Amino acid sequence: MPKSKKRKPMKKASSAVFWFLKALIRPALARKYNFYVEQDDSFKRPCLIMCNHQAGYDQFAAGMPFSFGINYVASDSIFRHGFQSWLMKTLTRPIPFNKGTSDPTAIKNMIEVIADGGAVGIFPEGNRCYFGETMTVQPGTGRLAKKLNVPLILMRLRGGYLTKPRWKIKPNKGKVTIEIVKIVPTEELAHMSNEEVQKLIETSLYVNEYEYNAEQKQEFLGKARAEHLEALLFYCPCCKTFDKLGSTKHDFYCTECGMRTTIDTYGLFSDTVEPERQNIIGLQALEQIEKFPTNILEWSKQQLSYVENFDFSLYKETPVFKDDNIRFSIVVRAKKEKDVQKGTIALFSDRFKICDTTIMLSDIRGISINEVRRLTIYTTTETYCVDTPLKYNLVKYMICGYKIKHETEGKPAYYGY
Repeated sequence: MPKSKKRKPMKKASSAVFWFLKALIRPALARKYNFYVEQDDSFKRPCLIMCNHQAGYDQFAAGMPFSFGINYVASDSIFRHGFQSWLMKTLTRPIPFNKGTSDPTAIKNMIEVIADGGAVGIFPEGNRCYFGETMTVQPGTGRLAKKLNVPLILMRLRGGYLTKPRWKIKPNKGKVTIEIVKIVPTEELAHMSNEEVQKLIETSLYVNEYEYNAEQKQEFLGKARAEHLEALLFYCPCCKTFDKLGSTKHDFYCTECGMRTTIDTYGLFSDTVEPERQNIIGLQALEQIEKFPTNILEWSKQQLSYVENFDFSLYKETPVFKDDNIRFSIVVRAKKEKDVQKGTIALFSDRFKICDTTIMLSDIRGISINEVRRLTIYTTTETYCVDTPLKYNLVKYMICGYKIKHETEGKPAYYGY
């Protein structure tokens, strides 16, 4: 048998390449997102950098205060694009990890970068925020910070969600700011427990975008502020139905009951709600209008509350959700896709049925979403990906899939965010 190649340790990112990329990208960020941050040369490697995750450009935004290369921990999905991925790996040396699961290989790579005198950059939510509020910081993040045993730099990004929500294609014109919240020296970390470090990270990175902007009163101008919002929200608070929402420019509406509202320049829903089919929604909907959510975060909480009380056990044979025209594939970690098919995805009370493949919820280790167009399902043996057209909602599969799985297994509630 041929000998397997010996794995090379992960090396620190090049500062020269970092400076070159920053010189190219910084003007574009400043122009497109009204983003700017002062350079600070006082930071040194090795160190661990953590930041909340709001937008697709966060790795560039978080790197602006620093004068050295940073090895960012990144979803393994970005490593499956041939030459483009090879170039990125060669130039910036990111650390791949599997979203939605624990990943000992990623931790090993982080340790190797630190040992090489490098800086590791992490977005400890593990994903970009969906609804404008910092998501759950992954359990064990505090323990990891202590394990790496280097200074911890905590940063907070604000304005990024309303500038470029993950469900929109075209960004709004707003203002993005980033600040250093706290620098924790190694000596201070050594005297803190894992739980204390975890709590410090959670409080330092937390942002409620709507509360923040209520103080800032920053307008976010865009030509289509509700563009593809149905890829994020799937529950109508007026008629209490799933999968009947749609968007046109600034308007968001329900095709079942006729509810219609508008997103204004502050990211808030207007007071104009027009239920047109009173024979369907009746007095119940009129009562709901008084409680109509003022923003996407409030809407998401009403949506989650309804999901938490929904009886999924009735959907053993009939799917809760079903979507056609999807692209289904099996992927090899940080490498390639194989067995690509086109067909249908459906969620039942105990399984996913995707094309000709049945995935039992009991076999799933994690579910995550890249942007809003790709659903990744990690099982004990395989990693599956589902890609969809624009406006398809995959968030419903993640939230409801986790809800059914954890309720069945008697585990604490978790919904992927």
